[in-house]
Amino acid sequence: MVRHDTFTSGIGYLKVLFDTSRVPVQDLPYVGLLKAVLGYVDTARHTYGDLSSEIFLNSGSVSFSVTAFPDLKNGGFTGLFAASVRVLYEKLDFGFEILKEILTESILEDEKRLREILNEVRSKSQMRLMSSGHTAAVSRATSYFSDVSYYNEITAGIDYFQSVEQWVREFDSKKGEIIAGLKRVMGALFTRDNMTVSYTADDEGFSYLGNAMKKLSEKLPAGSGKIYPFTAPKENLNEGFTSSSKVNYVAHCGTFAGSGYSYTGALRILKVMLSYDYLWINIRVKGGAYGCMSGIGRSGEGYFVSYRDPEVKKSDDIYLGIPAYLENFEADERTMTKYVIGTISDIDTPLTPSLQGSRGLSAWYSGVTDEMLKKEREEILNATVEDIRALAPITKAILETGAVCVVGNEDKIKADSEIFKEIKPLFA
Repeated sequence: MVRHDTFTSGIGYLKVLFDTSRVPVQDLPYVGLLKAVLGYVDTARHTYGDLSSEIFLNSGSVSFSVTAFPDLKNGGFTGLFAASVRVLYEKLDFGFEILKEILTESILEDEKRLREILNEVRSKSQMRLMSSGHTAAVSRATSYFSDVSYYNEITAGIDYFQSVEQWVREFDSKKGEIIAGLKRVMGALFTRDNMTVSYTADDEGFSYLGNAMKKLSEKLPAGSGKIYPFTAPKENLNEGFTSSSKVNYVAHCGTFAGSGYSYTGALRILKVMLSYDYLWINIRVKGGAYGCMSGIGRSGEGYFVSYRDPEVKKSDDIYLGIPAYLENFEADERTMTKYVIGTISDIDTPLTPSLQGSRGLSAWYSGVTDEMLKKEREEILNATVEDIRALAPITKAILETGAVCVVGNEDKIKADSEIFKEIKPLFA
């Protein structure tokens, strides 16, 4: 039980989490599909239409997702299947009861409904890949060297989309296998010993929790406790995914973990600087892309990516110039102050109670402490030009990892084929 104590105006933000290490790697695509199926099929008590009505009459929402948090202390990560409910305090019983119904009584054998859901998932995934190709490219490139990103690929990325495409294409011959896979995953995940509750509320809201959660926990089987190991096959595939799009999303990713350098708050300033200076000028203004983004996290993983970009290799060459830009970085006190203010404003964005809870949960799983946040803030506030120049070897280590992925225009990707090991269509 993880509690986030904050004023919420009488609304309880509940997450019931199940560790996906109970599922073997080959079954993880079914975990991704499960989040789209649950709540959209009949249960033993309600049709999925009536179920939806019950949810909206008694709560703010019920949703399902798959997420993963890196473990900053011990390495590795925690993958989770999350059921989220937003309810008034006095309706918390309903929240657990409806989850019990969905998690233990959903009917998966309706082949017609399952086909409809799969077609919808494929359609939504196609739209997301076309409109948010930068996210897909970063996820794919990072999966070449990162366990947590490889996990995200299997459950939500291009890899998962390709599984969905195959299920849709071969549904008549694979429907029994898909239904069996979903049932297998539900049996492994939804057990009492595998359940963690995260709850965002004040003291009044918390007083309802003890009795309410029994409505779910006492109905779940005990669980076997069996855990499956997960390791990504570390290899730079450097893929170009082609589509009918006229623009490209160019990602270059890597990690400085193991290079001898440690995380510093100055890396948060670098994100702001690149967005308004080096990447903005070279990729947005001169290169004609709609946007450019970057980020380097505590785990050591970093990315540089362009958004709706007419170029491919030219943009990647600009990323490779970042260490030299930092080595020669110059800024007066006024400019540095602007970068610091921009960075702090990003860190200190006001959070809703729901987001406060989500941030607290992320910190709890990842091992982020108040001391780490305080140290980061001080490093940002006290950053000098020398601190920014000292980031050059960190960015060099990230770029030398050499993980490149591009989603976009077929002609442009083929014209710059020397940066890829493989070029293939995004959609079958």
